[in-house]
Parts: sequence; C-alpha cells; structure tokens
Amino acid sequence: MYKASSSVLSAAIAFSTIILIGESLALILDFSNNAFLQQYVSSNTGLLGLQIGVLAILAMGAAFLVYRRASSGSVILDEPERVVTSAPQANIQQPAQGGFKVLSDTRHLFVRSLKKLLRNPILLFFSLFQPVIFIVLFTQLFSSFGAFLPAAAKGDYTKFAVAGIVLQNGFSSAFQSGTSMVDDLRSGFLVKMLATPVSRTAILLGRISTDMFRMVVQSSIIFFLAFLLGAYPDTGVPGYLLMLATIAFFGLAWSGISLSIGLKTKSAETVFGIAGTLTFPLLFMSTALVPAERLPAWMRTVSQFNPISITVDAIRSTMLNGWVSNPAATILTAYGVIALIGVVTIGTTLYLFKKVIS
Repeated sequence: MYKASSSVLSAAIAFSTIILIGESLALILDFSNNAFLQQYVSSNTGLLGLQIGVLAILAMGAAFLVYRRASSGSVILDEPERVVTSAPQANIQQPAQGGFKVLSDTRHLFVRSLKKLLRNPILLFFSLFQPVIFIVLFTQLFSSFGAFLPAAAKGDYTKFAVAGIVLQNGFSSAFQSGTSMVDDLRSGFLVKMLATPVSRTAILLGRISTDMFRMVVQSSIIFFLAFLLGAYPDTGVPGYLLMLATIAFFGLAWSGISLSIGLKTKSAETVFGIAGTLTFPLLFMSTALVPAERLPAWMRTVSQFNPISITVDAIRSTMLNGWVSNPAATILTAYGVIALIGVVTIGTTLYLFKKVIS
C-alpha cells in the first residue's frame, strides 16, 4: 500500500487534468456560439497556449501514475469473503453512547472512506471526470433547444441545463452508496467493525457523509466549467451555496434507497440494475434537460409529481431570476419533498441495518 502523500499527489494531478480538459473541450465545442468565449480567446491567446502545454504534461503524468498504481500491485484489494451478516454476541462490544461519540466515530469513518477513494486513482479519476462529460456533452447535444426556452433563460441552454446536469450527477452518484456497503459486507469489514466499540449509527453516517462530500465536489466542478462557458447564477455566490446545499440534501435522501437495496440484497449487481431502472425514467420524464412546455402532455403531468423535476425547478430558480413567480415557495416545496423521501429511505436503511448487525 502506497503512502497517503502519493495518493494526494495523484488526486491533485488528476483533478488539475480534468479541469484543463474540460476547459479545452468547452472552448473547442462552444467557441462559435459564445461571445464570452470568443472575447476570452482573443485576449488570452498566450495563456491558452500555455494551458494546452501544461495539459499535455499533466495528462501524461496522470496516465503514468495511474498505470504505475494499477500495475505495480501497490493497491491491495481485499479478497472476497463469504457474506457474514451476524457475529457471536460475545465478540461484539457494545458501543459507547453520546452525541460526541457518534460525531467522533463518523469523522474517523469519513476520513477512512476518503482515503480508500484516494488510494484508487483510477476510480478517483473517472469519478471526477464524469461531471466534465456531463456538462460538455449534454450542453452541446441539446444546444439547439436554446431558441425554444422561456424568456427567463435568454436563449442560453447551458445556463438552463446546469441545474438538470448537477442533479443528474447527484442522482447517479447517490446509488454508489449501496455498492460500497455491499463491499464492506463481502470483505468482512462490517463484521470487524461490530467487534469494536464504534457507534453503529456512525457506520452509516460515515458512509453517507462521504457520498455527500463527493457529490458536492463533483457539482462544484460542473459549476466551474459552466462558469467558463459563461453560465453562472443570477444570485451570485449565495446562489452557489444554496444550490450545493440542495444537491447535498437531495443526495442524502436518495442514498437511502441505494443503501436499503444493498443491505437487503447484499448484491452490487442488483443495486446497479435497480439504479439504472430508476434513473432513466425519472430523469427523462422530468424538466432536467427540457422545459415542461416541450414535454408531451402525459410526461408533463408526470413531471409535476416527479421529485427530480421539483428539485431541478428549485435549483433552476436560483440559477435564473424570473424562472418561477415565487422562487421561495418553489425551494421550500423541494426541501419538503426531499425531507419526506429522506425520512422514508433513511428510516428503511436504519431498520435493515439493525437487522443485518443483529
């Protein structure tokens, strides 16, 4: 196993490479349609040339490090073990009680999950590269819809689509929680945790908090690339903070579905299968990528009750002033719906988790 400093270096190089790749792709694909970019290129020609050179160096360096980490055997993979859902009562220590104990254990498990991610540079690279694909490709694929957008969007499809893209990313990322829980079950890590005085609640909180942090980082990358494309919220920095909080809250609620499936089935394949079945219908029958006025009548009716649409409209009302007549009510409605989903999903997760560890 290699040192944490090497992991952080790999992460920093991968992150820098992703940002530069996203910026370069954005400039190439959207140059002819964006006056902001044309002015940027004309006034920063030398800087762009330097960035392209740095990009080539960082890309080769990141590829070399990823290859070395993947081929040198420095990453230790746990051998699959039989799923153990119970342990002898005599070997299980009762955890200490108290809010500070829960917070302390959650922090340690949060750090452990982050280190596990950093020690897998391939997974880290593609986890950060995914938002680049979303923001660059989706805005180019549907850019012609800009002419059909309501007046509040001012014909800028990138600014319209940012809300849907960040929520799509959060929606898909939330389902990775279940697969991580299945990995802990199969590797025997969860059974080993039960033999320690760690808080049982912290085991779940550490997993969920890590996933929420990852969603916020990915969403921040999307917002940064959108800014380079000339799309930024009319509400400024407070708007960014509110949108990130909404995405994190949304990810918390939807992670419960993935965790429940993983704890019930103990199968990563089942989690992925159900996640794919839920993701695409909910996404395409929503206002994430297309305004409600352009949806078929029956889809428009479904989208009114679709939690994806409700949350996207709340984020979009922060991104675009005038998108809805009462943005405060739209945001509060979204938070109410997310809270209701969270109560059901997290409650189910806690129930199944208690059954697994009993």
